[in-house]
Amino acid sequence: MWGKNFPFTFDNKRLCIKSGEFQKKSLGDLFTRCSNDPYFLKNLKIEYDLENGFKNYHGEEALSHYHEAAYDAHMTAFVFAHVVKLKMG
Repeated sequence: MWGKNFPFTFDNKRLCIKSGEFQKKSLGDLFTRCSNDPYFLKNLKIEYDLENGFKNYHGEEALSHYHEAAYDAHMTAFVFAHVVKLKMG
């Protein structure tokens, strides 16, 4: 049953290494690099639910939230989207 529902597993760190686009491999470094890539940012729109308590994960305050579970999940997804975008063109 597990294989049918989740047929693929992706490892962000491995994808980043194989892409050849990243020198540093920590999640924070990868996220910072992706967050500062103008090509990526103009082609991806991320909206934050600022009215329901998610103000800390947007803008300058975001960097102080590394290692909070929800923010690490957000950073992981953000980096994954960036690497897929790099590879897909």
